[in-house]
Amino acid sequence: MKSNSQDKVILNSHLQDLNPLFVGSEKCEPGHSYGPNVRKYTLIHYVVAGKGVVDKKGDIYPVHAGQAFLIHPNEIVTYTADETDPWYYQWVAFDGTLTEKLTQLPVVLEFPGGLIQEMLEEVDKELPSYRVTALLYRMYAELFEGKKTRHHYVRRVQDYIRALYMKPIRVEEIAQEMNLDRRYLSRLFKEKTGQSVQDYLITVRLEESQRYLEEGFSVEESAMLCGYEDACNFSKMFKRRFGVSPLYWKRDRR
Repeated sequence: MKSNSQDKVILNSHLQDLNPLFVGSEKCEPGHSYGPNVRKYTLIHYVVAGKGVVDKKGDIYPVHAGQAFLIHPNEIVTYTADETDPWYYQWVAFDGTLTEKLTQLPVVLEFPGGLIQEMLEEVDKELPSYRVTALLYRMYAELFEGKKTRHHYVRRVQDYIRALYMKPIRVEEIAQEMNLDRRYLSRLFKEKTGQSVQDYLITVRLEESQRYLEEGFSVEESAMLCGYEDACNFSKMFKRRFGVSPLYWKRDRR
């Protein structure tokens, strides 16, 4: 596909915390794809207009105008412009010790528009890289000013599961709902709760099944109502968790 990509390299000052490397822009042709590729620096693309998708090892993230997507060092990433409304985006590449904190952010970001455009204009003036660095610090601050905390994401997972436990749920779906990498979300949830997302889902389903059994539903009905299609598998999970079969547990409550 034809590309009008423009990279503008910034004089590398080898700054320790945030060190800008280059900025650029591109108005993509329909369906234009870049990657898979791996970089040694952090890269943020801001979508000025249009839309497209980002593919990180099979995890797909839609991105539209007004949003940005974040690429970390050593990630294998492909991104593709929409066929009917291809994106025009701008980017900034940088490294430095503070980039590690960016791993706390989701893949797709609500982004302070106009900042990369300002960086592009500063580079055009051939001014020292410190002006671009100042804008990079401003961007960094604004990203974290409205950042959702890790506790926020854990609560969202818990709320999601408690609302939809009766339906088929996959960790990949929850991660996509939150624009987070599945592996990152799983690790974060385990760190904060001591349980995997799947274990938490099982806990909620089995706790709800006790309520259904107490309300007079049969074992088969309780299994179905809490998301188990197979009553035998439900009974096995119930006994593993509570030490008795659901039928025995139900009779014991009479």
